[in-house]
Amino acid sequence: MTNFKNLFSSIEIGKIELKNRIMITAHQTNHVVDGIPTSEMTAYHVARAKGGVGLIILEAAAVHKSGMLTGQTIAGYDKKIIPAYSEIVEQVHNYGTKVFVQLFHGGREVIAKDYRNPAWAPSAEPSLRFGAMPRPMSLEDIEEVIEGFALSAKLAKESGLDGVEIACSHGYLPSQFWSSHTNHRTDQYGGSFENRMRFTIELLERIWKEVGKDFTVGIRMSADEMTLDGTTVADAVKIVEYLVERVQLDFIDVTSGDSSTYSGSTHIAPASPMKHAYNAPHAFKIRMAGAVPVFVGTRVIDPVEAEQIVATGKADVVGMTRALIVDPEMPNKAKRGEVNSIDACIGCLQACIGHYHKGLTIGCVQNPMAGKEQELLPLKQHSRIKQRVVIVGAGPAGLHAALTADSQGHEVILVDQCKEIGGLLQTMRRAPMRQELAETMIDNYSRKLATSKIDIRMEQKVNYEYLTELKPDAIICAVGSRPYLPHVEGVKDPRVIIVDNLFSRNPKTVGQRVLVFDFGGDWAGIEAALFLKEKGNDVTLITAKLHIGQEIHQYLRNEYLKKLYQLNVILKPHYDFGGINNDKVIIRNLFSHDIEEIEDWDTIVLSLGRVPNVELYEQVKGVAPFVHQIGDCLAPRTLEEATYEGMMSGLNLGVMLPEIKV
Repeated sequence: MTNFKNLFSSIEIGKIELKNRIMITAHQTNHVVDGIPTSEMTAYHVARAKGGVGLIILEAAAVHKSGMLTGQTIAGYDKKIIPAYSEIVEQVHNYGTKVFVQLFHGGREVIAKDYRNPAWAPSAEPSLRFGAMPRPMSLEDIEEVIEGFALSAKLAKESGLDGVEIACSHGYLPSQFWSSHTNHRTDQYGGSFENRMRFTIELLERIWKEVGKDFTVGIRMSADEMTLDGTTVADAVKIVEYLVERVQLDFIDVTSGDSSTYSGSTHIAPASPMKHAYNAPHAFKIRMAGAVPVFVGTRVIDPVEAEQIVATGKADVVGMTRALIVDPEMPNKAKRGEVNSIDACIGCLQACIGHYHKGLTIGCVQNPMAGKEQELLPLKQHSRIKQRVVIVGAGPAGLHAALTADSQGHEVILVDQCKEIGGLLQTMRRAPMRQELAETMIDNYSRKLATSKIDIRMEQKVNYEYLTELKPDAIICAVGSRPYLPHVEGVKDPRVIIVDNLFSRNPKTVGQRVLVFDFGGDWAGIEAALFLKEKGNDVTLITAKLHIGQEIHQYLRNEYLKKLYQLNVILKPHYDFGGINNDKVIIRNLFSHDIEEIEDWDTIVLSLGRVPNVELYEQVKGVAPFVHQIGDCLAPRTLEEATYEGMMSGLNLGVMLPEIKV
């Protein structure tokens, strides 16, 4: 049993006491309508409070109408916010969890997808990532926004919230004022370091005047913006020393990154395989400089990592946001010593911040219940008729279906023709930058299977006769997909390799000059290019998409592009594979329809999509009363659809209710 004596010790932060050192940092759920949090947001946070987290910081709440980052941002300045805040507080406090809200103004960072409000900033310096050119704030604008911070803090206190966090991180408005690269003013808010700090000092002073001393107020800041011309750790230490000498700060929440650039934005929510807990050394420096409690997060996904951070004095409280999205019960499990039952975050970003960037409500690839608690918990808790269920295929869809059905008390038989579980995860685990994701997900499933009652039958071929003999009440087909081959000349040339085979246990021989063709703009083609370039091959990555990695979450794409440029992989968008003619590779421009020929090549790697394996379903769909397809054999898509359909197929078994469609 792991001892977490530091992680589960209490601590005073300002005027409140946290029961432990685990927190949820502010992150967007998009459960907001007309600026007001919905009951779905309450249910989402209650699930994590029930799981044992010590502190929840609610997502960014705009302090002024000019700071509404998107159409789903909380309007923290609107008096109508009080009942919604109060409902969250009342329910979360039932579990001993404290609640803050993050007060926010993005300044030049405006990303609304419909009507774009004017961006306000200290000076007319554009956001390179969003292409927003702000207008310089007048003195009246500055006064309005400072008053907005004070009003928003007052409303938070009146609602019963335990504290507020001021968003000074990621290049948002306060840090735009204190940076000499974004503040070129010549009045009292610009020029000298002291003048550039004036905005932050004044807004904090105004907040304290409004809320009184019986409240908790702190800031979030990027210790290192990780970008060109960004704030460094040395800058951050100077800023902290200046602030704590002049205004009360109850805590400093340390992060990194900058929203206005591609490279800096990666650190808002870094993807696998970026290093775990890499902000902890920065947090220690800020803790020493400020002599106030320090929070730190970013890729801390394991309570063992969190315990070490607290035990070594690097920080006082540890943000484990994505670890708590995937497993809301993580704190309680760790406290009970049930570490092996914790689901670890795989760092995919697809349904957490990935949903936010698509305007969708929050989700999780590994925990499809996340963000849908209000909708799905009643179904999960409904009584069922026990059934004998055969699930064919032990990839993510089949595994999720099997574990869900087992948790609901059904008799489950899981069958797969392979030696190992995981399906395409076994291919992914051999790719350079997807290894951690795949192995973590396989490990999560393996540990759950070990404690389940599921009858697992690997290396078993399945046909009509086999399934008939099992006499199931339900069959769930999760048999995946196979690579698509285009109907063009030369596709069967021995020098043509499917990307699956490149990452197999016995990879094919590859020549020096390699052309990698990518159809979907996803991870496989990029991983093939990186894999081969790192081995010394000359690689050209050709994609049929508008740009490399188009379908990958932007923060992971940033890392992929950095690596591709560092390795000098040749990148060629807007072309598809037209076949091989007279030993020349034909590529076709998707806009002009021009045809080019490539003569100097040795090997072609194809990543051109997948075809669903529908044959088994067509053969057996009359064998049981309920026969269903999920995942790639229904239609090749992503991990998110596979796990969601797996969960829903398992939850719908034996329920005497109208079926919820997957």
